[in-house]
Amino acid sequence: MSIEAFLLSNLLANGALLWATARALGRFEGWRVLLCALLGAIGSLLPAVNPALWPASMALLILTPPLLLGKVVPFLYIRATLLLAGGALLSGGVSLILRRTGPAGAVCALVGASLLAALFAARNPLRGDWEVRLALTVDGRTARFPALIDTGNRLREPLSGQPVVIAEAGLLEGILPRSGWRELRFGSVNGGGCMACFKPSRVTIERGRKTTRGPDVWVAVSPAPLPGEARALAPGEFCAYIH
Repeated sequence: MSIEAFLLSNLLANGALLWATARALGRFEGWRVLLCALLGAIGSLLPAVNPALWPASMALLILTPPLLLGKVVPFLYIRATLLLAGGALLSGGVSLILRRTGPAGAVCALVGASLLAALFAARNPLRGDWEVRLALTVDGRTARFPALIDTGNRLREPLSGQPVVIAEAGLLEGILPRSGWRELRFGSVNGGGCMACFKPSRVTIERGRKTTRGPDVWVAVSPAPLPGEARALAPGEFCAYIH
């Protein structure tokens, strides 16, 4: 296989794995995925060209999770690393199985699949309290309100792929931006429709005295009251931020 073909195949494989990982973490940014895929492909190529370059390859792999996330968040760094490792083991194992290289492929695929299954099973742990207090900042103005974490909220802003907080208009009156709005289409058992959404510059999750910088999200403004008692619904990705 030529160097160009090797680099391209690794770029595509890394891009698919990183795309899935970023989506699972709710921190999808296309340019970050592309950059990390390119670094990963270069990291795979270095030891193939010269085995003595393996330390540089490992350094690039270690840098991938924080680059993908945009910053070092300890538990997200660990989760991203394990997701990438599980995906790499699974895809590598399947590749070895197809090449009929012996039991090593089956072992790799089994370990990778088990790791991914464990991560997704632990993604939404059972909790007695699913309510958080959000602080959303837009143009220096901040609104604080309680929100219920709803694991059934799978809405994504279509261009960025980032998760969506749904909030009643009355909670957001003081921070609604003048520009930067996008339309979000949704569907439900009662039908569907459109909601306007905007991106806050900062999201903070408050639980008691503990505050945590939240993930990048969009906020959809619900013109009508939400069903039930909650006036705002946070996506399931917020479960990872309330340890």
